Amino acid sequence: MTLQAFIDWFVVALRWIHIVAILGWVGTSLYFMWLDSKLRPAQPADDRVLGEACMGHGGGFYIMQKRRIAAGQVPSPVYWFRNEAAITWVTGFLLLVFIYYWTGGVDLVDPETSVISPGAAIGFAIVLLVVAWIVYDQLWASALGDKVALANAISLVLLFGVVVLLCKLFTGRAAVIHIGAVMGTNMVANVWTRIIPAQEEAVAATKGGRERNMVMAGRARRRAIHNTYLTLPVIFTMIATHAPGTYSHALNWLILSLLIVVGIAARHLMILYDRREPARAPWLSTAAPFAVSVVALGFLSTPAGAPAPAAGQVPFTVVRGIVDLRCGSCHSRKPTEPGLAAPPNAISFDTAEEMALRAPAIKTTSLLARTMPPGNNTRMTNEERALLGRWVDQGARLEPTARQ
Repeated sequence: MTLQAFIDWFVVALRWIHIVAILGWVGTSLYFMWLDSKLRPAQPADDRVLGEACMGHGGGFYIMQKRRIAAGQVPSPVYWFRNEAAITWVTGFLLLVFIYYWTGGVDLVDPETSVISPGAAIGFAIVLLVVAWIVYDQLWASALGDKVALANAISLVLLFGVVVLLCKLFTGRAAVIHIGAVMGTNMVANVWTRIIPAQEEAVAATKGGRERNMVMAGRARRRAIHNTYLTLPVIFTMIATHAPGTYSHALNWLILSLLIVVGIAARHLMILYDRREPARAPWLSTAAPFAVSVVALGFLSTPAGAPAPAAGQVPFTVVRGIVDLRCGSCHSRKPTEPGLAAPPNAISFDTAEEMALRAPAIKTTSLLARTMPPGNNTRMTNEERALLGRWVDQGARLEPTARQ
């Protein structure tokens, strides 16, 4: 087995572990938020029980109770869910390493437009993860953290600033996954440095027969709320790489910012629904930005039409040359791109007929969405993209020639 083949399989394993870990971590987070909304007074009444809920699963019934623990009566063992968070972050970072950093950062930036080199982009991406956490953590640990509305506004402004910065420096695809990495890093750091320590302090206080540090507990609760609201935006960044319309647009920074708003609003609507919130005001105040953002996304993410075909037929020989030069290293039955044993998605352009069959996709990915070549690693020019689009608009006509 070659080194590249080993890395390819290692990346597959990392993706698998990453998804399983995030299901375990985020799943429990969503579950406990849901459980809190379903707790009802214990029957019969019990001063030690703060609330309980009955659930059915697998043919059995489970009585879940949220209890007040008396001094010296800590149950054992107490299960935390920090390992799932840690595994999620470690596998996610390793995916960044082997997908973006291992190759020298060539897929991080577009050499035609980027103002930084691939190597500098790697350093910037890693430093940003650290700096973003420090700024966020210190903001909420300061006196401003007690002014929740103001701190929330500052946090969103800073997050949108990160979105704009990454979208300007990186390719759209790399930007969206690194935006998710920034949010995910903050979430994991919240668990390990703020939430779990507060829970451990509560256990220690109960065992020692002393009062809990309620300030610490309150701040941990706040970080847990942050995490639950960031859950949907982070998950979206994981799947957005399969949706070029979300990151290939010239205004991708605005589209991604709106998607974060949609994710946060959707999570709030879920919470209101779980609580069966009767008041109309909370629903309307959340549904309004949700609806506006969705409508705006619909207009923004629709690819703009290509320029009208210029006079004169684009010769197929010109199109053949562009595809061979810019796409052929990957999309061939025998790819020459290192690490590829077969063409991506089984799409090859070895013959004229294969190109004609895929003509609409060629125009969409090269001209409208501009997602191909990936990271523009073969440096397809704007003129070449326009020629491909014109060829498709002119009917994708073929000359009697095929690739030999």
